[in-house]
Amino acid sequence: MAYKTQFKEDATEEQIMKAQMAGIDLLQRFEPLFKKYITLIRTGHIDFGDTEMKRFVASFIGVPELKQALRRAHATSKFCYPINKMFNFVVETYGKLDETDIMTDLQMLFLVLVKRYQQIGKNFCAYLYNAYCFEVSRHVKKFTKNPANIHYRNVCYEDYMQIYNEKSVENCFEDKIYENSMGIPDSTWIGGESCSDLFRCLTTEERKLVIKYYIRSASDRQRSPATLVVGGAVAYK
Repeated sequence: MAYKTQFKEDATEEQIMKAQMAGIDLLQRFEPLFKKYITLIRTGHIDFGDTEMKRFVASFIGVPELKQALRRAHATSKFCYPINKMFNFVVETYGKLDETDIMTDLQMLFLVLVKRYQQIGKNFCAYLYNAYCFEVSRHVKKFTKNPANIHYRNVCYEDYMQIYNEKSVENCFEDKIYENSMGIPDSTWIGGESCSDLFRCLTTEERKLVIKYYIRSASDRQRSPATLVVGGAVAYK
């Protein structure tokens, strides 16, 4: 509550200074919470005994059976593997940010909740326990929905975030739109499995850009101007 006094219109300089010190104190006290999220987001090691962490992970799972498994007290190995595999999308995208950047985001989201908190019913820790995981998940989803933030390391991650609105994870990746649309190339070509040596040295994203330029006739607005020349073939990167 001391932190919130700085947002009053009639707050004095002394109150603002004390409020800022209160904010620093809060961040220091809740540092273990931030580190817990950083460990999960950067490593993907899910503690299936931590209810808060399971709620956070469940927000990225679109398969009802797996979401139900996360609500149980103990998840069997049958469900742990697919859950970890799906959550790995977060690790390979947002989790690849510098740890300092993730910590800054987590602290910012925390202070947003501090500012929003009202002393009605639940105490602050109970409020934080129920709200913080969803605040962080919304932030991560917003980050991953921006294509500019994603550096794909595996074609199977393409448009994985569509899973939030799909009943099944099957056939929900963007790369599927290439399959059978013009015969070839298909997703295996994009993944480097069936392409020639000329294109195998490119990344997944670069092979997609080749398709967009030569087959789908993407406009210059859809491509950046820098070019990459590989064995006489020009791919827009």
